[in-house]
Amino acid sequence: MVENAKIFETLERKVEKLLGRLRALEGENEKLRTDLGTARRTEKEASDARGTVERLEKDQEAVRVRLEKLIASLEAAEDKKAER
Repeated sequence: MVENAKIFETLERKVEKLLGRLRALEGENEKLRTDLGTARRTEKEASDARGTVERLEKDQEAVRVRLEKLIASLEAAEDKKAER
């Protein structure tokens, strides 16, 4: 009888210890899920920002090309005027 009680006490302690570990792992798992969600949002924001920067760079390049053409046209017009 006493031996059975000790066995059950030992088992009970082990089960409580395992339950404590399970609770700790559940808490850690929830934190990791939250961190993963935050990381995914940050990654999407960074990707969106990269897209914006790429669009702005393309726009800037288009403006530069147009300005170069305009300057070349103005210089050609000045050269023709100077030849007269």
